Amino acid sequence: MMQDSKSKKRKRGNKEKYEPETEVQEEMSEDAIRQKIKEFNIQLDQNQNDVNLWLEFIAFQDKSLQFGKSKKADASITRSSINEVKISIFEKALEANPNDTSLLIAYMKCCEEHWDIPKLLTKWDQVLKENSRNINLWMKYLDFRQTNLVSFTVNQCIQVFEDCLHLLRKEFVVCVDSGEKFKIERIMIHIFQRACFFMLQSGYSERAYSCWQAMIELTFFAPKKIQQKDFYDRVVAFENFWEAEWPRFGEDDAKGWSYYFEQDVEIVESSEDVSNLLSNLSSEGDMYEKWVKAEVLYNSQLLPTHSSNVSNLEDPYRVVLFDDIRTFLFDLTSHQSCIELIYACLAFTGLTYNPGYSSSNPMITDTFLYNKLSNESIENISFWSTDRSVTRPFIFPIKAFPQDNVTLFNSQTWFSICNDVDILDVDMSFSRNAFYQLRQIVNDTEIKLCRLSLEYLYDASSGRNLAKNMLKRDTMNLSLWNGYAQVEKSSNNISEARKVYLGAITQYRTFPEQYRVVAPLLHRSFAEMEIEQGRNKTAINILINLTEEQGTIDSISESDVPITKLLRARKYYAQQIARITTPSASQIEARNSLHYCICYALLECLSQNLQQASKVFEDTLNYLEVRSDNVNVETEWLYMSYVKLIHQQSSSEKFVSNNEPGRLLQEVLSRALRIFPNNTIFLSLYFHEEIRGRIPSGLNLILNEALQKRPSYILWTTAIYMELHHQQPCDINRVRTTFDKALMCSTTRHSVSLWILYINFEIKYGEMNKAKAIYYRAMRECPWSKDIYMIAFKKLRAQFSLDELEELMNVLLEKEIRIRVPIEHFADKVSEFLFKNF
Repeated sequence: MMQDSKSKKRKRGNKEKYEPETEVQEEMSEDAIRQKIKEFNIQLDQNQNDVNLWLEFIAFQDKSLQFGKSKKADASITRSSINEVKISIFEKALEANPNDTSLLIAYMKCCEEHWDIPKLLTKWDQVLKENSRNINLWMKYLDFRQTNLVSFTVNQCIQVFEDCLHLLRKEFVVCVDSGEKFKIERIMIHIFQRACFFMLQSGYSERAYSCWQAMIELTFFAPKKIQQKDFYDRVVAFENFWEAEWPRFGEDDAKGWSYYFEQDVEIVESSEDVSNLLSNLSSEGDMYEKWVKAEVLYNSQLLPTHSSNVSNLEDPYRVVLFDDIRTFLFDLTSHQSCIELIYACLAFTGLTYNPGYSSSNPMITDTFLYNKLSNESIENISFWSTDRSVTRPFIFPIKAFPQDNVTLFNSQTWFSICNDVDILDVDMSFSRNAFYQLRQIVNDTEIKLCRLSLEYLYDASSGRNLAKNMLKRDTMNLSLWNGYAQVEKSSNNISEARKVYLGAITQYRTFPEQYRVVAPLLHRSFAEMEIEQGRNKTAINILINLTEEQGTIDSISESDVPITKLLRARKYYAQQIARITTPSASQIEARNSLHYCICYALLECLSQNLQQASKVFEDTLNYLEVRSDNVNVETEWLYMSYVKLIHQQSSSEKFVSNNEPGRLLQEVLSRALRIFPNNTIFLSLYFHEEIRGRIPSGLNLILNEALQKRPSYILWTTAIYMELHHQQPCDINRVRTTFDKALMCSTTRHSVSLWILYINFEIKYGEMNKAKAIYYRAMRECPWSKDIYMIAFKKLRAQFSLDELEELMNVLLEKEIRIRVPIEHFADKVSEFLFKNF
């Protein structure tokens, strides 16, 4: 068997892409296994508190499966008996280490494979009661309750979210260390975000949006008289605001809790008009076809309605009472947590902005928080399209990299964190209202720039006007000057962008020091724009201008630079970059030094060569490694700028017949991906340069290594995307195999997006029976996803009989998935009831 497997692997050669390599070990003899078990027992007698040794011993039990194979015993019986042995060893290990988290999590995972649901739930209750403050256990329990089809119901899962947040609130109250408080706040935001995504995906969008409205109002818009009160007293006061049904955060005309508290404002009642929705309903088709059309139309109503707006409301979930959201609210005390709450809210609406999170951050890699590719329009443009995937490497189906000023705005020449495709599933009314209502409460430049970026995507002219208005109110904010120039650049108004940059450079030397610190970003972005326009001498002059105390815009032109100026500029940049190695350097100073580094590298590349620019980057990366024990987001940012410069140079005319940048690009990308494997800038660039033949093959190996160490939905989606687009037409069987591997992986088996992509893949290639089989698998692994359930009633309608659809409808009801329009309304041929009364 082993020989056949190896020979097949040799024959396949390089075609086995994206398959995580598994260790191939010789089977041990029965005597050798017994001897190894004896050694384990002796070591464990002497080291009962060695948790890793216990886990190794438990994992070793799988060797006993060889006996079952050799005796041709029933595989399921053998596996069952092995699990019993494992559970017995786990229990002994837990006697010696009763509160060890890794043991408890592995133990419950083993129990899931062996026990029936009632016994398993009883055990979970016992474990959580004995370890009620263990948040990691609660998270695993949450995963189990959300993904186990047999025990799943929406309300029971919501109860687990509420219990988890209740525990964290208690921990937060007794915690005195500010650093620990900040950690708890981040965990609460994460769980809250998951809870809201869960409610949204199971059909309860009104409750999910209400949770966000309440948290933002409570955190940012509390009246001054109430801000100093205890959190629970604030919640009591906030209930009055909620039940009064004044306009809430994100809604039209909302002014914030404090405004209505301090003003005697009358509530303006408005009736909710659903006639347009009803008039669009078609009377064609059978009962289920009519129901689907109505359900899809009503699904567009995301925000809750007010009780005063409707009469004879048949759907009780349209109105959200305070009791529906009370248990989800929590307190935030740190400024950073408040900012991260805003970004989490934006992510909930579908926007891909982030507060500079590393691509390895759990808020980025959490499978349960990503669902964009389940949107058909986004899926078709960014995932399936073969034209854009090759001609535009900057279009990639996932956005996973730390946001900065360079990637914030839509661009034709580099990656952007949010573009016109990304907003196709965004509720633009809510998002734009949210930014507008936060403008005077949250004085954060990055949030302002996100608003500017979104407004430009919504309407270029509106974005341009917003940039001007922002600068009128905050003239000395160089980041806003840069944002305004980027808006003009995104519209391809290069001359206007140039005027904005020159205007900022003319003024900023008269600004106070705290405003001038952003100057390196301004010069860097200006220089990069000129490089893209082929004006390298102008770019050099821009970079030198930064180093001069009395720099004037007269020197910024397409003219040669004296060598003395170059020498002085190099000395200046070296001194500025040295600050990054200072132990006392603040985070702002350190990040500012990175912009100096990039400016210096650009100058060296333009005035000398790419090797000198590379040396600047390499030296700074070494500094960062020395300064920090852990790899940080600054390192990831620097690598992103590094590969951008190499990529730009590889496209320039002087390197057309020279593969030097290609070799360097591969080397730097390989290194960057081993540190930041989920960064989609690195993944996309490597893939597209590889299929164009600009760099040698090598991404497969890196991807396989990453999937072995720490798989994620980002890596698996990338692997599938690469199989689809590596050659045309794609190898259908290889794509199917990659999908299967991704959805057997414990990290991604509950990815709604991957399951929907897999079903749509089979539909695209006419394999309707396979699509139906995958549908049932998807329903089992993602029992909370209404989008998955609805596929049977939409794209796969022809594959299901009326009896099967009735059975699925019963499952929807049993699992408490939200149904907005009762199917009974369509039982009659005419269905007049809905049109007259609903």
